[in-house]
Amino acid sequence: MQTLDRTTELGKKLFYASYILMLVRSLLSASTLSVVIDGFFFRYILRVAALIPIFIKICTQDRYEKQTLFRYVIFGCAVALMVFFNRHGNLADIALLVIGVHGVPLKSAVRVFFHTAGIVCGALFLLSLFGAIENVVTYAGLKPRYAFGSVYATDFAATLFYIELAHGYLKGKNYNLRNFFFWIFVSLFVYIFCVARLDFVLIFCFAWAMLLAKYIPKLYSFRGVQAVLWLMIPLLCVGSILLHVVYTPENKFFSWLNDILSGRLYYGNLAVNDYGFTLFGQTVRMQGWGFSTAKWDTKLGYYFVDCGWLSLVLQYGIVMTAFVCAVYTLVSRRSFKEGDHILPVILFFVALTSVIDHHFFEYWFNPFLLVLNMGLRAERRKSTAARSAVAAGTV
Repeated sequence: MQTLDRTTELGKKLFYASYILMLVRSLLSASTLSVVIDGFFFRYILRVAALIPIFIKICTQDRYEKQTLFRYVIFGCAVALMVFFNRHGNLADIALLVIGVHGVPLKSAVRVFFHTAGIVCGALFLLSLFGAIENVVTYAGLKPRYAFGSVYATDFAATLFYIELAHGYLKGKNYNLRNFFFWIFVSLFVYIFCVARLDFVLIFCFAWAMLLAKYIPKLYSFRGVQAVLWLMIPLLCVGSILLHVVYTPENKFFSWLNDILSGRLYYGNLAVNDYGFTLFGQTVRMQGWGFSTAKWDTKLGYYFVDCGWLSLVLQYGIVMTAFVCAVYTLVSRRSFKEGDHILPVILFFVALTSVIDHHFFEYWFNPFLLVLNMGLRAERRKSTAARSAVAAGTV
């Protein structure tokens, strides 16, 4: 017997329409073009308009298993409670995407992200080069760091990294040497022009991981390798949070590590001491060095949490962090069992970059937030159906 969890072709198109509009709006808002487009229409009217198709899909085009529907309702109520406490409206957007992707193939959703983010990022890059929008320049010592239309150089580099992850997922076993050398070139570009050392390493290493998956796929069939990849997700989550909690500048090792991480441990520890941890999250005021249309708050000064896992638990709470970490871990482990080793590698790299990167819970950066739907959906009734779904990339 097949699962009742599905949507119509019209439902898929409605999801794509919402997803594209939400991505374009958020990507442009996170660019220097925001100084031109920022206003009531872009902030509110376009946001509501982007959500209408996904509402129609959920209400009229989707069919659910009773267990799946029950989980969606519980998830929706939990998110509503979290938004009440933490006041983060984008959490509601994420929840709608996670529920709205119901019945849509994950590869199709990631393909929409890849093309949309690629086109927007490329357009902003060209506009910044031709001087149509500001190309923010900061300095690492005497070296200039170019943002190429983004609000900060590392944001541009992070966008390229997540686009690379999407590309790797779409290519899968068809990844080739041409793809490999392209991303090696991108990593060098990021290192030279953005001076983004960590993103350079991540882009470089993921290109190698995909090359190994193509030419030495047996490497990922070893249980030890698989265990390391899925176990590292909760270890990176808990470990990175604890590292900021126990940080002390008097310790020579922590002081050295803080310098290597460009002060991330200091500011993360400061936020932990100022706000602490809550079940459902809270509003955490942050201010970074990047381009912004908001006036600089001299009293607050620089106050930013770069660790994605720590930012997640501070702003969205222990419950959401535990849920996200558990789903990523379970999906990774399940994917290995069902013969897919590309998705677990990607989820590992998402968990890894979130140790030093704050974009983990921003859907316009990370399309693999949609994987959270797999933690809500009822189990397939037959293992053969499950394998077919994984092969097709169905969320």
